Amino acid sequence: MLKQSKKINGFLVLGFAVILLSACTGGANAEPTQDPNVVFTQVAETVMVSMTQTAIAQPSATPQPTATSMPTLPPTPTVDPNQPTATAQVSNQPAYPTATTQYYGDAARWNTQTPIDGTVLTRSQNFAFHVCLSNVGATDWTTKYYLQYVSGYQLWSSATKFYIGETVEPGGKWCFDLPSIAPDKVGEYTTRWYLKNNTNESFSEVYFHYYVAQ
Repeated sequence: MLKQSKKINGFLVLGFAVILLSACTGGANAEPTQDPNVVFTQVAETVMVSMTQTAIAQPSATPQPTATSMPTLPPTPTVDPNQPTATAQVSNQPAYPTATTQYYGDAARWNTQTPIDGTVLTRSQNFAFHVCLSNVGATDWTTKYYLQYVSGYQLWSSATKFYIGETVEPGGKWCFDLPSIAPDKVGEYTTRWYLKNNTNESFSEVYFHYYVAQ
């Protein structure tokens, strides 16, 4: 703005100088005198044109980016150290046993057995096959219920039926002890029995899988 004002003052001084020179040469006959108002108007127009060109030539101010407001975060809840914290509640309720499936009619479930399946016996070895069965049905096992040999190597030579010695009510169990003799040949064997009721109907199976070695 200071440089622009100096330029305007310079043009004005130049205009007044032209007017004075024109007045001083008023006595010469070579050129007719010019109206001072016309000269002043021309000088003013020249000054205005110069000012306009100067304003156009100057670079425009670059707008500054406006500041973007940051999103506000929700306030963090304060924790009172004097307040007790929540603790997990431990249940002191006793654990109850799961219900046992009860069947209608005659039903049995295998309980324990010795020797276990996979046992290796020697040829002609004497042993007792011990197996226990639980009564999970709705009927009593009377002394007319029995375990009968079905297939595989017969571990005894005479009896094929082994009867229950006393009545077994639902929820009870009975264990059979069968005097046995292992085969006299090396190999893999499986002996099977069926548990039958007083009408000779089978309702459970027992088997023994074993090996005979030297």
